[in-house]
Amino acid sequence: MKNIIPTNSRLLKKISKKLVKLLKKAKVDEDIIFDIHVSLEEALRNAMMHGNKLDIRKKIIVETELESDMIKISVEDEGDGFNPLKLSDPTLNENLLKENGRGIYLIKHLMDEVIFENAGRKVVMTKYLKVKHL
Repeated sequence: MKNIIPTNSRLLKKISKKLVKLLKKAKVDEDIIFDIHVSLEEALRNAMMHGNKLDIRKKIIVETELESDMIKISVEDEGDGFNPLKLSDPTLNENLLKENGRGIYLIKHLMDEVIFENAGRKVVMTKYLKVKHL
């Protein structure tokens, strides 16, 4: 599933709710849904704020691939990109009080695989699913 959305923070919750509904319908474990939900919202927020700099003329491409044992989500913005290797560690004392810098850290810890493409403009997140069997 591919969605092209404008840079509009009001759409953030709408998109994540749509995905949560899909995951619940697929009977995915609630803890896994939570991890995916938080990661998607963080990726969208980063794309809007840091990538597109809240420029409403710029778009974000969200692609979702749901299979029986995994979900892959990619979020791509139209920004300048960044080098994910140069991000500071938000758990270090000197970074604890900073307002930003925790989104990618959270995504990396909540998802099973996280890769950056297109010079940091695209994040691809994978989570392996444990489906409840009735």
